[in-house]
Amino acid sequence: MDVLMDSVLRDARTVTPSLVLDFKVIKEHYDGLLAAMPGASLFYAVKANASPQILALVVERGGGLEIASLAELERALDAGAPGSRIICSNPIKNPAFLERMHHEGVYAMTADSTYELEKIARHAPGSRVYVRLAVDNRGSVLPLAGKFGVDAEEALALFDLARELGLDPIGLSFHVGSQCLSANSWANAIRTCGEVWRAAAGRGHRLNFLDIGGGFPAGHYHTPSIPTVNEIGAAVMDAVRRYIPREDLDILALEPGRGLVGEAGRLLVSVVGKARRGGDEWLYLDAGVFNGLMETYEGFPPVVRLLADDAGERPVRSYTLAGPSCDSCDVVARGVELPEVHIGDRLVFLDAGAYTNEYAAAFNGFPIPRWVALNVEAERLVE
Repeated sequence: MDVLMDSVLRDARTVTPSLVLDFKVIKEHYDGLLAAMPGASLFYAVKANASPQILALVVERGGGLEIASLAELERALDAGAPGSRIICSNPIKNPAFLERMHHEGVYAMTADSTYELEKIARHAPGSRVYVRLAVDNRGSVLPLAGKFGVDAEEALALFDLARELGLDPIGLSFHVGSQCLSANSWANAIRTCGEVWRAAAGRGHRLNFLDIGGGFPAGHYHTPSIPTVNEIGAAVMDAVRRYIPREDLDILALEPGRGLVGEAGRLLVSVVGKARRGGDEWLYLDAGVFNGLMETYEGFPPVVRLLADDAGERPVRSYTLAGPSCDSCDVVARGVELPEVHIGDRLVFLDAGAYTNEYAAAFNGFPIPRWVALNVEAERLVE
């Protein structure tokens, strides 16, 4: 753990719950993603963590932003992103959002239904559009299949309709699922895109935009094997060379969210209660599934550590971790092994940079985590 990060987490003046983000890690991951996929265009998925400082960092480095709502568009513009460096990969958009994107010159937006194309044509005429394909999500911890995406035949029909409606169909997108653990998932999806790409060319469409979405995993996760960004990049670039006509492709877009900011975050919490119930030892924390740890409720087992100087000397116990609210659903994880924990001790959750505060709500009046930024400028702490 970085010395500055460790000192902030252990500082009694750091209130809990707090989400501590290390911008040095974000910068390293930004550079690593582009090094692994040379020539790609990075569009950070704002939904992962909409901190103005993160958005500004991406914009200052020449990256783009991927948005899903009018509120996220406003945040992107406030961060200094021109419309030409903003894309929208949410297949469902309301008229006011479409009209504002059209006014701001947002580069392109996705669609995966005839209804959405008709809506775009009405409220954002002439827009560039890309079609989202449904792809295999079996390699991911949290599959995103089912709600969005179309098969190859429907994608071709949507390209034809977009052209008829006066829109500019430019390409394809997909999402392999959140926390994807198989580099081959991207390669297989790109192969499918290549088949659709060539079929579209046969119908008179000139595609030039391929969006490989997000799904890039965070590295401390409890899994047997996590592909590195270099392994994913090698699989992606090889698949692009093999399946996508080189003379056509102008933009290879990637939408990292968790993969850019996840490992940069540490969620610091305090143990506010203990109980023994039916043979199980329970720890009650000042952050739970409603105010910071919602992803654990979706099946992401936490990576959690005890912050105590004598942690190595304490006997190991098995705990059920729960949040502070009065809702019985507020259970973070079961069977978590930790050195013996006492009321007043502090725990730290790793890989908390994404979807922590974005999911959080002050249910029961319990606050969402306070935000602390490290290494924004010259190792300076900003709160």
